[in-house]
Amino acid sequence: MFRNVAELVKLAEDNKVKIAEIMIRQEIEMSGQSRQEIISKMDLNLTVMEKAVERGLNGVKSRTGLTGGDAVLLQNYINSGKSLSGTLLLDAVSKAVATNEVNAAMGTVCATPTAGSAGVVPGTLFAVKEQLNPTRYEMIEYLFTAAAFGFVIANNASISGAAGGCQAEVGSAAGMAAAAIVEMAGGTPSQSAEAMAITLKNMLGLVCDPVAWACRSSMCKKKCNGCF
Repeated sequence: MFRNVAELVKLAEDNKVKIAEIMIRQEIEMSGQSRQEIISKMDLNLTVMEKAVERGLNGVKSRTGLTGGDAVLLQNYINSGKSLSGTLLLDAVSKAVATNEVNAAMGTVCATPTAGSAGVVPGTLFAVKEQLNPTRYEMIEYLFTAAAFGFVIANNASISGAAGGCQAEVGSAAGMAAAAIVEMAGGTPSQSAEAMAITLKNMLGLVCDPVAWACRSSMCKKKCNGCF
């Protein structure tokens, strides 16, 4: 079992496999389930994500009416041809928002790592899908790679927004997605780890948490040794 990112990367490099494969093997060992059972469960998660994105992009409103419809507006903005940001970035944002709007409407989503941040991993996955053209299995691997980095964060700090603020949720999800994107694009385990680190550093201060608050709080089990 790996305890931090350094151990995760070393395992992948020593075994000459993807980070996704290390996570699959760990799940098999920890759960006692077969490889096919583990893959099938993640395939189900992927299907849930697909349906959430699709529903959100078709337009959905929360029961209070306070949220919903923004994913559709973003897609309309992309289609207008007048957007200032790149199409890929805006597509990822719209699909992340679509998932979050389904969550707000009491729909079914996958907590990645939480329901509040459920849009980031599927939003980025289905955006880069159009460019990288992954197979179904490669999309499943994407989720296992993201899960591996989420596993490290959850066991060394926190993924709870209530305990650690937005950075614990959205920051973690962004780091997980960045690492998974790099691996899907053909990056090495080390490059995936660096992508997560760069993303987390750039997220600090952009959400509702003071810089380094989570690391200095009693939440962090590592006491400044860090997740890496």
